[in-house]
Amino acid sequence: MENASKALLIAGAILLAILIIAIGMFIYNSAQSTVNDSMTSLSTQEIDAFNNQFVSYEGQQTGSNVKALIGRLIANAKTYTEEPAKVPNVVIDKADSTGTVSNKTATMNNVAGSNQVADYNSVLGEIRNKIEAKHPYWVEFKYGASSIINEVNIKYDF
Repeated sequence: MENASKALLIAGAILLAILIIAIGMFIYNSAQSTVNDSMTSLSTQEIDAFNNQFVSYEGQQTGSNVKALIGRLIANAKTYTEEPAKVPNVVIDKADSTGTVSNKTATMNNVAGSNQVADYNSVLGEIRNKIEAKHPYWVEFKYGASSIINEVNIKYDF
């Protein structure tokens, strides 16, 4: 009889320990999902902050605003040298009324080696020099899978 009551006490203690461990795991998993959700919203906030520095330039713009946008893109390339996904490609259809620059593209992904940023910024500088401040341009953004702006299209607006 004594052995049976001890066995029942041991079995009860084991069940109680399993119950406490299960409750602890449930609390841990709940806390972990809350942390993951907050990290996702933080990354959404970072994406919005990144995109907001450019979205004011969307639509019809004067040449001086387009030059300011290109200046911002040059600074952005220097900031995100190690993260090429945050350096949008720039495609210009036509820079001025004479069509001096036509279908020019600046991209970090196609440039190999350590001079990526310098080459990218060089092409952007060339584009900026050809833009005429008095003429209107149309600026359009394309977004990648991560909702970050990955391409800037600039067209001479007749």
